[in-house]
Amino acid sequence: MNLFRLRFLFTALVLMTALTSLRAQATAEEQATWVKAADNKIYAQQLVNEIMAAHPELLVVGFHAVAPGTKDQKMIATNLDRVGKKDDDDDIAVFAERKIILVPNAKESNKFEVQLPMKDATGTLIGAYGFVFQYRAGDDEIAMLVKATALRDGLAKKIHSLTALFAPAK
Repeated sequence: MNLFRLRFLFTALVLMTALTSLRAQATAEEQATWVKAADNKIYAQQLVNEIMAAHPELLVVGFHAVAPGTKDQKMIATNLDRVGKKDDDDDIAVFAERKIILVPNAKESNKFEVQLPMKDATGTLIGAYGFVFQYRAGDDEIAMLVKATALRDGLAKKIHSLTALFAPAK
């Protein structure tokens, strides 16, 4: 592994370990506003379901965006029962600052998260993705970034606009 890759990984891991430790726990009141993935009948959820079915190496997929007519960035689709959860600072940074985040999960060592900006078919930035891969110490994190990037690029071709993500699923 070359020196640039090592520095990149080290910097990303240090940054994300710090950000992960700052995440606040959701209150019971906040959790009561969340929707179950199975009850989320929008196009974005359909895409999440398709990705999860086709990629058993993924443990979690989350789409994050600001719904038209609202102001808060939230999880709009996921395989978890957290649809509608207000985004954490790292999710917001991926969208607002066009950051790419690679980080092992601090609480669950079998998970590695890759967060990427979400674009539509025209290349317009519309949100953020979170892809959580199965992970074992020593796995190639860069390979997970490459895989997540390929998923992101494939999804962009299927997303005509931010508004299209909220259309009823077919």
